[in-house]
Amino acid sequence: MKKRNTYLAIAITTYCNYQCFYCKEGGESISSKRETIPFSKIKKVIDNAYNVGITNFRITGGEPTRVSYFSELIEFIMSFEDTKIRINTNGHMILKHINVLAKYKKRLDVVFSVDSISENLNGVHFPKFLSDNVINITQILKENGISVRYNIVVTSLNECEVKELVIKAIDELKVNVKLLDLNKFSEYLGYVNKIIGEEAFDLWNELFVPMKNFYSFLEDISSDSKSEWTTGLISKGHGIPMSSYFRGENWIQVKDSTRGAKYSEFCKRECEYFKARNCQEGVFSLFLSSNLILHLSGCKNESIQFDLREYGNEQIRIVLENLLCLIQHDF
Repeated sequence: MKKRNTYLAIAITTYCNYQCFYCKEGGESISSKRETIPFSKIKKVIDNAYNVGITNFRITGGEPTRVSYFSELIEFIMSFEDTKIRINTNGHMILKHINVLAKYKKRLDVVFSVDSISENLNGVHFPKFLSDNVINITQILKENGISVRYNIVVTSLNECEVKELVIKAIDELKVNVKLLDLNKFSEYLGYVNKIIGEEAFDLWNELFVPMKNFYSFLEDISSDSKSEWTTGLISKGHGIPMSSYFRGENWIQVKDSTRGAKYSEFCKRECEYFKARNCQEGVFSLFLSSNLILHLSGCKNESIQFDLREYGNEQIRIVLENLLCLIQHDF
């Protein structure tokens, strides 16, 4: 088996206990329906993904820790040799699964969404703030030897607290940090009600903060930096180039969409979204949405979205190989 330098992300559910204003219906999934993938279907896809060389998996949602089979899913993925898992969570029920996480601590990490220190900023509620509960969960995870990272989505609302939050995370809690600028969607959950179309783009313009606002700060607090660096689940040079800053034993990674992204020849030659400059993410990983549509992360091109619900093993492997060819293609 030839290992592939990418990962398969799986949005196992669209259900979430939070309704963050900058998120969209369905979370990371391209589906907006209320749904959870049947465990038997996930196992079939993972088995075939491993057979074509994928050993890295990212589990997301919605909120994945709320799904009844979450611990069983970790056990199933870890039953394959040399597999690794990244878990994206708001931490709501993560401690329910502490035993299985501790069991595989050397082969997984947990990524928390933590966007602010305060629960309310500029009249807007931030469900994912650095609460006492989040701090307690973080400490328990670290006491069990589990690597933790905080993802901070930066907007004009929380920009005033980002620097302090980074220092608290790195110096006090000893966790890694990733700063992300705001994804441009055609819909958001919004402050009160869902907004779509031009209203959504107006909100993005209102909220977007360029990462260059933080580069001087990050240079000042770090001992070293790299302009392109990954955390190991994908190859350097795929998707949006990530810069990183090192402080003590931890690091701060920056996703800066203004730096551009890496695309395959297929994107440049055939994709209307690329030609219309309506794609931010570039090509970097595979994604299984909650409706069992397999596609590339962040990709809107329906011609390379595949409904696996009725596919047999051979068909699934062919689709996986075809998408992997796009990722491995010369950029």
